[in-house]
Amino acid sequence: MKINCPDRQGIVAEVCMTIANCNGNIIDAQQHREDLDQQFFMFVRFEINELSCSRTELEIRIQKKSEDIGFRWTLSYSDVPKRMAIMVSKYDHCLYDLLLKHKYGEIQADIPLIMSNHADLETVAKHFNVPFFHIPRTRANRVEADQKALDLFKEHGITFAVMARYMQILTPIILDAYPNKIINVHHGFLPAFKGAKPYHQAYAKGVKLIGATSHYANEELDMGPIIEQETERVSHSYSALDMVRIGRDIENRVLITAVKAHTEDRIIVYKDRTIIFE
Repeated sequence: MKINCPDRQGIVAEVCMTIANCNGNIIDAQQHREDLDQQFFMFVRFEINELSCSRTELEIRIQKKSEDIGFRWTLSYSDVPKRMAIMVSKYDHCLYDLLLKHKYGEIQADIPLIMSNHADLETVAKHFNVPFFHIPRTRANRVEADQKALDLFKEHGITFAVMARYMQILTPIILDAYPNKIINVHHGFLPAFKGAKPYHQAYAKGVKLIGATSHYANEELDMGPIIEQETERVSHSYSALDMVRIGRDIENRVLITAVKAHTEDRIIVYKDRTIIFE
């Protein structure tokens, strides 16, 4: 369960008591106070094996407590896996990494489909027995293509999507339907080097650090709330292609980290920032 509200005394005690009164067993509780505007954030993981009421009744009691003391909350259950759509273009490294991590049980989500604006990676999807859907997309048909994608997501009960180097700018049709539920990986250390060919931009600027960023997609290009970032040192001897090669591994790592945090419901988005619990 995740909670966010203006900070005040007694929130932790009242939340924990509400869970305890339903015979829930708290196994992890983390808190964070945002000094900038006195906001309180809380992440609670608890067992419901011996719950003394139904899940519906538990949620009713939490809702009543939230109205009493004024907090926003979300609650998810580990036995109800999220349903993840993977969006790709032609680059395959992030796709392979996601599918392998999922195969090994490191990503707690179902993958009902892979969607692409190209047909190139259909063989990868077949190898992992994941349905593949090709929706061609150009500047001229962006709206129609995104509507087809949204219809596809709804048909398959998709709860969030991962842009695994899906090299397209999404329209509000999808973004509005999945606010803070579309994870993108950008092959640059944002907010520097936004847009196309960030490694080539970095090379042209002679940077000594390159990186990759995973963030939630929104209408502002490469400016959604950042979830994870990593960097590696480079020097003048590295070519732009060297940076691209090194960057692939960084992209895989930051994307997997972000996907895991999202599927485990450890992220709270507040304004343009993320609070990510361990």
